[in-house]
Amino acid sequence: MKSMKWYLLVFVLMLITSLVVHIPASWVYAQLPAQRGVEVTGISGTIWQGQVQQLKINRQSYGSLSWDFQASKLLAAKLEYQIRFGRGSSIKLDGKGFVGVGFSGVYANNVLASLPIQQVLAYIPTQVPVELKGRLELSLASLKYAQPWCEEATGSLAWTGSDIISPIGQLTPGPVIADITCQAQNIEVLGKQNNPQVMSEFKASLNEQARYESLAWFKPGAEFPSSMTEQLKWLGEPNAQGRYQFSFAGKL
Repeated sequence: MKSMKWYLLVFVLMLITSLVVHIPASWVYAQLPAQRGVEVTGISGTIWQGQVQQLKINRQSYGSLSWDFQASKLLAAKLEYQIRFGRGSSIKLDGKGFVGVGFSGVYANNVLASLPIQQVLAYIPTQVPVELKGRLELSLASLKYAQPWCEEATGSLAWTGSDIISPIGQLTPGPVIADITCQAQNIEVLGKQNNPQVMSEFKASLNEQARYESLAWFKPGAEFPSSMTEQLKWLGEPNAQGRYQFSFAGKL
């Protein structure tokens, strides 16, 4: 009799384990409250490993999303997934990384994401008649999430294949690299670039109240386009170091 109870217990545990391991991701999503403006199609696999063929938010396509549960992280009391996102998106987004949750909250590590800079400019109002080309590449080493932004984070942002095209000339500043940090909801971005055409540095910050400040300067180099040199007079006189400075502040 005891032997029969033991076998029955083992059978029940195996059955429960099998059910948990094979829970369809589509079934789980169907149980969640509907999110306004969010459309998900082509869900396959399980909650441990699967994918979404198409994710749309407010009719904007963000492409596919796939996930793979990292079982080894259970030893550190964490639920972590390796994800890949953006393939087939209308904004040409591409990215991958690790996201999870532990005793300290939601976090992300080794996240890489890139998209054309034009997609970012669409959300930044400007009256300057310039066209920017290239891609923005985000490398996020670590992030600990806390509303509204982050408790802490470190990473970098690079503008590659950069071109600035205007009616009076074109600049090719080369790679523009910036370091990103976050401490207690205060985000700071510090970057610079340097090539024969132009040298520049910039600093920007964003606080918990969504207020931002930015300070930047640039200095024309030996190969600065002659067609643009005449237009510099509209910016006023440079400082003693030959730098043209400007700043912006406001609220998102």
